[in-house]
Amino acid sequence: MSLFAVSGSRSRKLCGLILFAAAAFPAVAPDAGILLAWDRGTVAYDNGYQAVVEPVFPADSTHLLPPAPHGPSIPLRIINNSGREITGALLYAGATDFRGNGVQDLDRRIDLPAHGETTVELALDRLAGKPGFYDVRVLVFDRGRELAYDEFTFGYDVSGRPVDIHPPADFDRFWQATLDSLKAVPPGVTMQLDSLLSTGTVDVYRVSYASLHRVRVHGWYTVPRWKPGPHAALLFLPGYSTGRISPKVGHSGQGFATLSIQVRGYGVDQEDYPPDNRSYMTIGVDDPETFVYREIVCHCLRGIDFLELRPEVDRGRICAIGGSQGGGLSLLAGGLDKRVGFIVAGVPFLTDFPLSMEITGNPCRNLVWYLEENPGKKEKVFRTLSYFDVLNVAARIKVPTLVSMGLWDRTCPAPAIYEMFLALGSADKEIGIYPYLDHGEVGGPHGPVVDRWLDQHLRPGEDGKAGPGGSR
Repeated sequence: MSLFAVSGSRSRKLCGLILFAAAAFPAVAPDAGILLAWDRGTVAYDNGYQAVVEPVFPADSTHLLPPAPHGPSIPLRIINNSGREITGALLYAGATDFRGNGVQDLDRRIDLPAHGETTVELALDRLAGKPGFYDVRVLVFDRGRELAYDEFTFGYDVSGRPVDIHPPADFDRFWQATLDSLKAVPPGVTMQLDSLLSTGTVDVYRVSYASLHRVRVHGWYTVPRWKPGPHAALLFLPGYSTGRISPKVGHSGQGFATLSIQVRGYGVDQEDYPPDNRSYMTIGVDDPETFVYREIVCHCLRGIDFLELRPEVDRGRICAIGGSQGGGLSLLAGGLDKRVGFIVAGVPFLTDFPLSMEITGNPCRNLVWYLEENPGKKEKVFRTLSYFDVLNVAARIKVPTLVSMGLWDRTCPAPAIYEMFLALGSADKEIGIYPYLDHGEVGGPHGPVVDRWLDQHLRPGEDGKAGPGGSR
């Protein structure tokens, strides 16, 4: 098991956090000795913040802290940029869990020299014996004026959190029956060379095949022309509500055969897509037989059928790859089909639905709204979701797997992803942790990590070297 961190931008909008901080305590005017309301108008925004406050973590830190007898302790560095000595500044820190519950807040008076920095230890003793992920907001005030603000997220003793896995009793029966239904549908593959998108080194094909319920699934298939097969193959699975799909010409330029599919049964390059391509989280959710993801997972597994039948593909080197929904689908495919030999799952969705529904936005929020409107269906809905929860197949995944997560991600939250990562049955598993990145931000810095991982594990070019096809 391998964990690594990649630094990213620490900028973040405050959103509603200012209200939280303002309500947590009123500013104090030391000379007056009375409590005053926090006046945002006194902050000197024209000159920016007059101080900096930040946690002190190693440059390569994952922000995952080990257990300690008295809970985690995090140094805070405060740099005074005002050019004057400040006495009696008020430091406030508030910690919340990912559900937004306050777990501890602290305040103290500090003196800041005109030059240099001051270090204050943030001792969160109330977290002793409480493994989990936490957000911290830190503010520094001088006589009601906000001098500095920062927020960060960390995990405490997260490897010690119990992983609660309870798949339904008929999980295997359900999926075997589903796979049998899929096998009963002839693939009916069509392939058409797209001469406009093909290059001198890569052939691009428009493809389609029949899946569960005889739905036609459309996609792009790309294959290197510059070297003979058999090629390692990448099955690219899309994020939630993805419409248009692009062929992965760059990856074939590096030596991979690739299949990219549109999982809602629509074309790969339509001008417009209907509403049920943008929002479909609750379609058929009352029953696992009718839930939309039963079809979607089958569309992905039929993609493996497609690749396995291609003579230029090395059947022993098929990798399922995707981000968000695509990451979750890659893991589900790997847990249900042993022909998947490698998995790359970026910020994966479809993981621990009960937990994710408590702390996330869309698309899980759609499930929450559905249950608010249909409270009598809660048991049915959670039963359905359990058949499609990556957590319930994680232990079955024995192949090399690369995962990523951002600690600021509330779409696919770190607690759900990390417990799934711990449950993975693979001895060769890695997770990239991005302490200051949100859901849509992880892909950028994680891209080169994925490229290196693919080169290391699938050896696409001659002697393990990449080919002449340019960037991916």
